[in-house]
Amino acid sequence: MNETALRPRYKFSSQLSIDEVRERLKTALKDDHLNIFSLQYRSVSHHLIISFPAIHRHFWSPTLDVNLEKGAEEKTTIRLLIGPEASIWTMFMFIYTVAGLAVLAGIVLGYSQFSLGKGTFFLWLIPIGAVVFLVFYFAAIAGKRKAQEQMKQLMVFFKNAVGEDELEQIVPE
Repeated sequence: MNETALRPRYKFSSQLSIDEVRERLKTALKDDHLNIFSLQYRSVSHHLIISFPAIHRHFWSPTLDVNLEKGAEEKTTIRLLIGPEASIWTMFMFIYTVAGLAVLAGIVLGYSQFSLGKGTFFLWLIPIGAVVFLVFYFAAIAGKRKAQEQMKQLMVFFKNAVGEDELEQIVPE
């Protein structure tokens, strides 16, 4: 598991077709021996979102986004993204953006005031935005740490469902 990324990404190649991979995942989700965590899924075209049921879910619970693509030489490329629910991630990105804009506004407006010889009130936006950014960044790291076990469970389920011998991991260049 990638320790530095807040939302680790994986890329696999398989000799199985897109439909075979999709069918293996759906079958495994219905099999009580493979789906010991009672995982659920949503499906859109060649994209599956696998998540924990509400009873096992907490604020930081991850989802597994599985994207299936036609690869080279009749292979299927499988892209995985493990991260918090989309709404949680969107909230964090919104807060990061607001904090970044506050720092930028503090720099621009503060420098403008300073160069005109007026007060430097807007320079206070720089440390405030930086502190907000850091607080939420470390909160995201703590959340990832809390979700670590569930992230591993999702990967184990995926590899067991598709068949680890059917997967060839592609290391990014």
